[in-house]
Amino acid sequence: MSEPSPIIIVGAGLGGLAAAIALHHNGYDAIVVDKTRELGEVGGPLGISPPTLRLFREWGMLDEFNQISSATRYFETHNQTGHVESVTDYAATPEAGAEHGRFGYSDAELSPRTVHRADLHALMVSHLGRHRIRLRHQLTGLTENDDHVELTYADGAVLRAGLVIGADGLRSTVRRVFSADEINYCGSVIFRAVSPVDSLGNRPNDRLRSWHSADYAKHVIAMPVRGGRQVAVDATLGVDEPPLHLWSARASLEALARQFDEFDHVVGRLIRSATGPVYMHPVYDRDPIERWTTARVALLGDAAHPMTPFGGQGANQAIQDGAELARRLADAREGDIAGALQRYQATRTEQTAEIQRSARQLASRRATVSVRLSEILVDGR
Repeated sequence: MSEPSPIIIVGAGLGGLAAAIALHHNGYDAIVVDKTRELGEVGGPLGISPPTLRLFREWGMLDEFNQISSATRYFETHNQTGHVESVTDYAATPEAGAEHGRFGYSDAELSPRTVHRADLHALMVSHLGRHRIRLRHQLTGLTENDDHVELTYADGAVLRAGLVIGADGLRSTVRRVFSADEINYCGSVIFRAVSPVDSLGNRPNDRLRSWHSADYAKHVIAMPVRGGRQVAVDATLGVDEPPLHLWSARASLEALARQFDEFDHVVGRLIRSATGPVYMHPVYDRDPIERWTTARVALLGDAAHPMTPFGGQGANQAIQDGAELARRLADAREGDIAGALQRYQATRTEQTAEIQRSARQLASRRATVSVRLSEILVDGR
């Protein structure tokens, strides 16, 4: 059995890395463990909101982040034929009740930025230090004691920690301490691709753009990544059932493009110009749970409050969870970990509950079945 480590973070996704960076920034010793064999390129484009950008500035990584991302001051919404319905200026004062105002995207000082998840993940790993991450650690169970938590792994190893942070995502093992609930398929799949910038034609690659059918059952969003050198495309369709594999199922490029033949021609060009495989990401969430913390265990990100990606908040909220958790621990009096965790949950529940509800409502508009899984999945995987 290992010697106790003060803090073990389960999960090397964006939320877990953010928690580790924030904790080290506040003088805490923390290690990150993850079941994966290697850290690789997964996921798709992300919108990063000004509150998250301010955390990157606080942690000394904003300049590097700006080099791999693109400022996106505007969000341009089109109907399926390409008619511009609205242009949101994130630097302007939002109208009362507007989502981008309530959820942190509206800001007169900082524009939101877009980035490929893989690029942000690599930057955060570099900033934290690869030596603080241990891979091939598949958690099978944990036992909380008065003065420590024991974590058991598939290979028989047992680690001990004074505090465990569950950042292990949608299918969290740590969440089982709090709930036996199941994930909920929301009825749609996001098809993710990256295309060359010239697939936009003469349009500048400087903003978010979306196109939608009249009933919103078909939806496409495009945004700059890799410093504006490429365009990331997320196409959403209602699909009768989810693919088996959460991150690695591949779609037929031509079958996907045909679903958007009646859209603005640039949509088809963006999809057909994809420079690599089109991966399918089924949309899931879970019902909210009342408690995310005990005296020595806390959840964050999708392990605590999984939300659909519609609204661009999942990564932001996970990163902000990590920052808030580190802040509460740093402010704890006389080592009162349990009290710090309770204050962390109270703050973050208030901030995430409305976002979680809104993201589910947006998902319900995209659940009308447009295609069967068997018609679009490559090799039946």
